[in-house]
Amino acid sequence: MCTAVRLSKFGLATIVRTRSALPRRALLLDPFSEYALSSSDEVIISKYGLALIDASWEHVRNMFPKIKNKERRALPFLVAGNPVKQDQPMTLSTAEAAAAALYITGHIPEAISILSAFRWGSHFMEINKRLLDEYSACSTSSDVVSVQLRELERRQRDTRNPPSVLDGI
Repeated sequence: MCTAVRLSKFGLATIVRTRSALPRRALLLDPFSEYALSSSDEVIISKYGLALIDASWEHVRNMFPKIKNKERRALPFLVAGNPVKQDQPMTLSTAEAAAAALYITGHIPEAISILSAFRWGSHFMEINKRLLDEYSACSTSSDVVSVQLRELERRQRDTRNPPSVLDGI
């Protein structure tokens, strides 16, 4: 069962079957948006809601241009905690994306509620908590991008210089 259906069964999300049924003023998570989600987007989400597209990545590129929502944001770098894409960067499930967006915009109890519907929800929080806290402290999209770039640079450095078993000797 996909995560969006499970969220709907728990009363944590509403599924709409057509693009025209999406709330037009809701903030749409769009991986192709030129703006990153930041805490300043809390106003839009509180007033109009959050919209996500639950589709495979093979089809998603063709879908977003057809959606009319004006407010679109991309999530910053995070790592999947779900068992299908576990520990893979930028391959979040719909539930993980919704929880991350809510957390970053200050809706932390709602984010935790979404993640608690899944056995792996705590793993997602565990591996992303530091980044989620850093992103949520950013008031602008450009601040979020700066945090993301620092994280990507750190990960690249760690990959080039992995710890050695001799480090502790």
